[in-house]
Amino acid sequence: MPHEKTPDPSRGAAEPLLRIRDLHVSFPTDDGTVHAVNGMDLTLGRGETVGLVGESGSGKTVTSQALMGLLKETRASVTGEILFDGTDLNALDEDRMRAWRGKKIAMIFQDPLSAMHPFHTVGAQIAEAYRVHNKVSRKAATAVAVDMLGRVGIPDPKRRAAAHPHEFSGGMRQRAMIAMALVCEPELLIADEPTTALDVTVQAQILDLLGDLQRETGTAVVLVTHDLGVVAEVCHQVVVMYGGQCVERGAMRDVFRDPRHPYAQGLLASMPSLADTAGRLTPIPGFPPSLTTLPAGCLFADRCPQTHLVPDDLCRSARPELAGSAAHPSRCHQEVHAIQREAAR
Repeated sequence: MPHEKTPDPSRGAAEPLLRIRDLHVSFPTDDGTVHAVNGMDLTLGRGETVGLVGESGSGKTVTSQALMGLLKETRASVTGEILFDGTDLNALDEDRMRAWRGKKIAMIFQDPLSAMHPFHTVGAQIAEAYRVHNKVSRKAATAVAVDMLGRVGIPDPKRRAAAHPHEFSGGMRQRAMIAMALVCEPELLIADEPTTALDVTVQAQILDLLGDLQRETGTAVVLVTHDLGVVAEVCHQVVVMYGGQCVERGAMRDVFRDPRHPYAQGLLASMPSLADTAGRLTPIPGFPPSLTTLPAGCLFADRCPQTHLVPDDLCRSARPELAGSAAHPSRCHQEVHAIQREAAR
């Protein structure tokens, strides 16, 4: 069982830093419209970390791209509200969004080698990211870049700042990407699978680094990952996504100890356990639904082992809403029927 994250002392009744309301993202393709995100809701307080988890194609990365405003100049249709400190990012034009991107909201991409320019030195790229939002000389920005490389644990940062991305190891490139993302001390950091390509030792170092920097700067973090072990280690809350929807959300300890949605239960059952080394992993059978032809009912119905518990074949005929407690709801007809049965008593 994962340990409990210590709540941030700044949490409370204050207005959340980020609030997403009914986010929908779709893309036109030759095969039809891809409904990548379907009514996503999310609330994140200052200094908190939320993990977006789910299989590939569940809408995690598209949600993060919408937060960064990276879909504004594409053919994607983005509707709903993305309220950041009271400002609807979805209503900003590209010029205004560019002024926010990097300074108030930053992103760590999954592959730092492809995210960084191969022809410029690492130090020059971090310095340029700093100069975009701060009126300083190139010399002063370079000094900031060297200092930031030192802060993220890169040895001999002055010499390493003059190196190119391909001269760094995978772990060092990820540290440099973190340095670039945090150099302007953003209020929100989006980390898209930041440890996927790293071995477990370097992964642990990167997670410790992110935690230390978060405590130092008070930055809120949206962590996109398929690794539930990482979520258990660093997240305050969890959002389980499936078919572009949030199917369950809540405090990390609540979701891990008492998963409500059959999909969340399946994800946790598929995790390896040190306590049961002889047991076999339990995979979730079947495949996610096509995002071009979404079913009328629950998106998980064809893979769910519990549809027989809901009467009238409701799982395949009606789309469930989030139900249950405000702190730990799930998108399952069983939750709705449980509430109705309790009310009828």
